[in-house]
Amino acid sequence: MEQNDAIRSKDDVYSKDFTPKKIDKDSSEYGRPKPGTLTEQRAKKAAAHVHREMLTLCEVVEDYGKRENEDGPIRITFGRLFTIYVNISDKVVGTLLRARKHKMVDFEGEMLFQKRDDHVVITLLLAGSELKEAIRAHAAANPKD
Repeated sequence: MEQNDAIRSKDDVYSKDFTPKKIDKDSSEYGRPKPGTLTEQRAKKAAAHVHREMLTLCEVVEDYGKRENEDGPIRITFGRLFTIYVNISDKVVGTLLRARKHKMVDFEGEMLFQKRDDHVVITLLLAGSELKEAIRAHAAANPKD
């Protein structure tokens, strides 16, 4: 029992025996919670929520956007998307930035601002069967979402 207490006290940041573990910035552990902790569970839940928001954004672009020609990608202006999506979530810009990072959408510029960038065109990169498959995969992996 004393050995378990000693191990726990070395992991407890409030213990006098605590010594921080040195982690290399290139390590896969760097910036990640310890496996099996509540923090890890919360991080996974948050990541699933963000992923669902990105998929919802893509669905909105697919439903309300237009194609310039039959084979072209679906596009929508930021102003129109903002007007529609703000009723779903107030995190329009953050979700767009994250979706662009994951190659779901694309647009010009680093940041979008309401009114100033209403004319900026957002192009849906993940559409049709790809989008539906991503939604199915997300639902299967996160049944409580």
